[in-house]
Formats: sequence, C-alpha cells, structure tokens
Amino acid sequence: MNPHNFGRFFRSYTLAFKLSSFSAALLGVLVVLSTGCQREPSAQEAVAQLEKTLSAVGRHDALSFAIAAAKTNDFAIGVITLQQVKTSPGLTADQLISVEQASQAMTADLVRRADAGDAHAKASLELIAQTRSQ
Repeated sequence: MNPHNFGRFFRSYTLAFKLSSFSAALLGVLVVLSTGCQREPSAQEAVAQLEKTLSAVGRHDALSFAIAAAKTNDFAIGVITLQQVKTSPGLTADQLISVEQASQAMTADLVRRADAGDAHAKASLELIAQTRSQ
C-alpha cells in the first residue's frame, strides 16, 4: 500500500468511526429519553388495572380486600395485603405484574405525601416497613 492510499484509507476509516460513534451516542440518548418518558401509573390507575386483573382471576378475597382498601385511600393495608397476594399460588405472570405495579404505585403515593409532611402517610410507610421486616 503506497503512502497516498494509506492516508486516504485512514481518513475514511476515521470518518466511519466518528459516524458510528455518533450513531451509537445518538441511539443511547434516544433509548434513555424513550424509557425516561414513561410515566409511572398513579395509585388510582394501578388499582383500576388491578380490578381488571381481578375480573380475569375470578373471586380472590385478598385482591378484593386490597382494592377496597386502596379505594378508601388506606394504602398501607392495600400494600400489606398485596404483599401477601404475591405469594398466593395460581396467579399468572401478568397478574403478578399488576399486583406489583399497584403496590409500587400506592407506596410511591405514600412517599410523596410523607415528603410533603403528611403524618398519616409517614405512619403508613412505617407500618409497611414493619411488615416487610417480619
């Protein structure tokens, strides 16, 4: 390879590398932005999804109890009950996902309210923490 061809090859290789690096960086930014834009469901939305799950499961007393607790904003009882539901036999993967999402949404709502100074929300979070440590 003569020196002229090597210089041309090196420049084209460098340009291709820069373009592929730019493409990879752009792809990374797009992935981060697309996943970061998904909003977590509110507690009410998660409970509504849980109700749909309940209709697919049929009669499930613990799920019914958790939904009733969540509808009255007793998220501590809802989360604690859902923790017990997770260990129930016979639930599908989609149903377990729905249970987990509802639990996380209710917990997030309690954290948000506790951060705003809500004493009841702080007490609810402490109750949930106590049951998780047992």
